[in-house]
Amino acid sequence: MRITRRLGVLVAVPLAAVSGFGAVALTASTGDTMRFEHLWSLMHTSTAAGHLICALQDERTLMALLLTGPDPRLTPEAQAQLAQTDAAIAAYRQQVRALPHTPVVTRELLARIDEELAQLSTLRAQIQAQAAPALSAVAFQYRIAIADLAQFRESVTNAGAAPQQIASPIHSANLLYQAAEATGQEEADVLRAAAGPTLTPAAVASIARDRQLYGDAMEAFDTQAPAAWHERPDEAMTSTEILTAGQLEDQVSRLGAGQQLRIDAPVWAQSMSARRDALDEVREQLDLDTLSAIAQLRDHARRTAEAEAAAVAGTALLVVMISLRLGRPMVRGLRQLRDAAHAVAFERLPAAVEELRATESLTGRSPEEFADQAGDALALDGRGRGRGPVRRRNPIRPDDPKDELAAVAKAFNSVHREAIRTAAEQVLLRAGVGATFVALARRGERLTGALTSELDRAERTEQDPDRLARLFVLDHLAARMTRNNESLLVLGGEGTARVRDRGVPLLDVVRAALGRIERYTRVDLETVDTGIVVAPQAVDHLVHLCAELLDNATAFSAPGSRVTVEGRRLTDRVLIQIADRGIGMTPARRAELNARLAAPRPVDSETVRAMGLTVVAHLAAWYSIEVQLRARPGGGTVAEIGLPLTVVAACSQDPDDDYAAGLPRRSGKRAVGSVKDAAPLSELGRTPAPEDAEDWPQLPFEADDADQAADVTARAYASGRHANSSADTVSAAAAAAGSPAVEPACYGPPVPPVPPVQPAAAYTELASRLSGFAEPADDQSNQNGQNGQNGQYSQNGQGGDNPENAPSAEDTQSTPSTSSISTAPAAPLTINGLPVRVPQTTLPKEARRGAGSPASGGQPGEPQPKTQTTDTFAAPADRDPERVAATMAAYARGLTGRAGGGPKP
Repeated sequence: MRITRRLGVLVAVPLAAVSGFGAVALTASTGDTMRFEHLWSLMHTSTAAGHLICALQDERTLMALLLTGPDPRLTPEAQAQLAQTDAAIAAYRQQVRALPHTPVVTRELLARIDEELAQLSTLRAQIQAQAAPALSAVAFQYRIAIADLAQFRESVTNAGAAPQQIASPIHSANLLYQAAEATGQEEADVLRAAAGPTLTPAAVASIARDRQLYGDAMEAFDTQAPAAWHERPDEAMTSTEILTAGQLEDQVSRLGAGQQLRIDAPVWAQSMSARRDALDEVREQLDLDTLSAIAQLRDHARRTAEAEAAAVAGTALLVVMISLRLGRPMVRGLRQLRDAAHAVAFERLPAAVEELRATESLTGRSPEEFADQAGDALALDGRGRGRGPVRRRNPIRPDDPKDELAAVAKAFNSVHREAIRTAAEQVLLRAGVGATFVALARRGERLTGALTSELDRAERTEQDPDRLARLFVLDHLAARMTRNNESLLVLGGEGTARVRDRGVPLLDVVRAALGRIERYTRVDLETVDTGIVVAPQAVDHLVHLCAELLDNATAFSAPGSRVTVEGRRLTDRVLIQIADRGIGMTPARRAELNARLAAPRPVDSETVRAMGLTVVAHLAAWYSIEVQLRARPGGGTVAEIGLPLTVVAACSQDPDDDYAAGLPRRSGKRAVGSVKDAAPLSELGRTPAPEDAEDWPQLPFEADDADQAADVTARAYASGRHANSSADTVSAAAAAAGSPAVEPACYGPPVPPVPPVQPAAAYTELASRLSGFAEPADDQSNQNGQNGQNGQYSQNGQGGDNPENAPSAEDTQSTPSTSSISTAPAAPLTINGLPVRVPQTTLPKEARRGAGSPASGGQPGEPQPKTQTTDTFAAPADRDPERVAATMAAYARGLTGRAGGGPKP
């Protein structure tokens, strides 16, 4: 018997019987039965809530009479009403506890009603102690509880999924409740107004509103209620007391604000209560009719479900008998295929892929050999040969060409083998792509290193300040190219070749990251805790990680906005936050990127297009760093970097340790943890020191003590050579922004003053430009724009490198010529041979402030202002020549860009 016929018999009968009878008939009838049962329980609870509403309305009327009467003590009638209310509350709570299940909104409403009923006990105690609040507050407390109970009655139709023939009577009964509640509120408002001397405008408006609500509710009841119920309210409200209530109502409505309301309070309360009781009696009768209709629908649905269940059971029994007779062998074979499929899908194939992912190689085997060694997914003989999970006699007959199960098993084995082979080929492909990335990165590193070396030599010999500034721009581009090469290394599964044996402060790591991005001038270091030292093995990768996130933050935000960086030490980690003020991203996109950061994906075309975040994900996975993107309040995105304690090196607690105090180390000896190059400089693309330069200074110093290191450094400065020439190049622009070199493991010692060295012509011309153009407006701005201790310029003063203070083209035309400037007295020099800016020293004598010339506005013979000059300057706190040169280059770029009409740097 062919498999198609077997499947036809096995599937057609259950589908026709179980699906036809069970899914359509039995499910619908059973659902109706359960729905009507639930609706009946809700309606019972709603009826109890209606009784409680009536009791609360009567209690509110008695409390109003007590508070407005001469004797506020509780009467026996009031005590009896309180007992009746307590009984209604107990019955209501019993019905609520009996509810099987309710929606979340209904449960919240019932919880709020319980709280309001509990507050009524406190209100009663205050009234009995004659310490009750004002009548309006008492009436409001009762009104809130009654309103929530009425809302629960309204929610019965939605919570119980009532049909139209049940929902309409329930809504009509609630309209009668609204009329009765309007009557009770009018009753309380009139009693409160009668207790005062005259009617207030608020009281007149409240009474009119209550009458309007009563009329609207009765009109809606006449329109929406079933036709058989239209006459029931009129038939119930025919007593003398109800007619008296109408007359008193008309009398009250004729009074205006400022008139005195004279009315017999007991008569008013009795007549209005009679009207309310009549409405409640009609509503209660309607509730009973609704309960009866729900019970009839429930019983009918139950009988229908029982009949359909019997039919479905008989059909199912027939299906079982036929299936057992015809489908047992086929089911056993299909079960074996299912078990084998589960074993392959959840055990063997994931294990093979995990093995390939862990080793990232085939250990010398070809993809076909690896697939053959994995074995077949399903054995096709009676002994269960192979690595399949089935070891008993196999019902599949491979020698039967008509057995479709055997054909399926063979096809399944082929699919399993092809999946293993494809996974092995993917491993080889990924390994080849990674090797390609590494080769390209190494080649790029060599070329970038050579480019950096040539730029270093050109910078040391360049005399023109404009060309020097352009060389520094190219130097910064080379640093960014280095970051791109390192990104390719990370994608290839390898890191940098540098080996460190000493940690670096977190602040220096962030500053080094600034030197590797293009828009570093828009980044502000808000607060970075001192004393946080990054472990040596993670320094370079953390710099790379921060640089990628900073580059994204500056690239995807407005050009004029700022990007802030904060670093905080927490209890169990160190948190770095990079916040931008861009347009942000959608929650779905942010969740997608966070998932990508948490679990790095294999390298493909999409990951290469978004290489920055991909590299961040791989670096974070290497060191168990948590990187998350969050929405910034007010717009923008915040990138949070959580460094575990394994990435943060232990900080020294020794007060003599400069790193523990957040200060640079002043020892000239090679400190523990200082940086060493992992490979010869020639292999890394750097230019080594000349063989004859025994005193060529490096960072960190190799001198035996601080004096020897100072002497070596001073002689190197005097010879015009760069210190730290073997360290990785950081952009000059980043150094101008306050960022040190990439290897800030230690700093040089203070150097004693040395004889001045004649500066290069480029720096002389650059200093003369700055001295003539950056003249402050007054003495106060002069103090803010110059630092007299170290000869460097403030970043926020008028004399700094702020592009806003650069002169315009018209200003440059009125500036003294180079020949006149060259005749001015020479400015004092720093120990590096760089000129120190002294205001007005390069101007001609007649052009100086207060010289008596018409241009300056002074008069001849007036005392001249003192010029802030000095012959001896203290050693600067930071003696890094690359940083000083980068600062001067930043000034040159701002000066040249403004004078030439170019964009601001």
